[in-house]
Amino acid sequence: MNNEMEELNGIAWRDVLMNTVIGFVCIIGVMALMITMKAKAEQEGAIPPGNLIVHAVWPSGDTDIDLWVNGPGEPVPVGYSNKGGLLWNLLRDDLGIQPDATDINYEDAATRGVIGGEYTINVHCYRCPTLPQKVDLEASINTGEPGKASLKVLATTHVTLVSAGQEATGMNFILREDGTIEPNSLNQVFRPLRSGKK
Repeated sequence: MNNEMEELNGIAWRDVLMNTVIGFVCIIGVMALMITMKAKAEQEGAIPPGNLIVHAVWPSGDTDIDLWVNGPGEPVPVGYSNKGGLLWNLLRDDLGIQPDATDINYEDAATRGVIGGEYTINVHCYRCPTLPQKVDLEASINTGEPGKASLKVLATTHVTLVSAGQEATGMNFILREDGTIEPNSLNQVFRPLRSGKK
């Protein structure tokens, strides 16, 4: 009886040892695969989240500024209360410092596709305890060129918000089908978008 128990204990010990070795081999295999995939992604460059991408950045602090965007075929402008439309998606709705892991204040929006037509990019001072607030804006296009920096800056500008609740237009432009801006179409003529309807 004791010999049988010792034999069973020996078998159980070998099974546990073999399962542990197999587990370590699997973990090492998965890590090697992840390292290879990361290296490949770094060589190819990061893939931008959309085709036309807009960034709004403002100084650190508990300030909530909202990005509003509109473009051809968009039935309702896209912003914090309508985060996704036919063309645009709001990728980040920054609320200031609540909740936020960094001091950087920014919002991003991106389109699905390059559609020719008129685009409007606005910012809105939702909660601005300190005024004035300077907001930097950048519009970039994903060129889709493999192996190269695929984002090409189309336009940069800034807007200074001077009152709580103020909405201001940072950019109006006409985008061509080839992803370039129509000459002389870039302007900052105010067009309200917040909670707007076409």
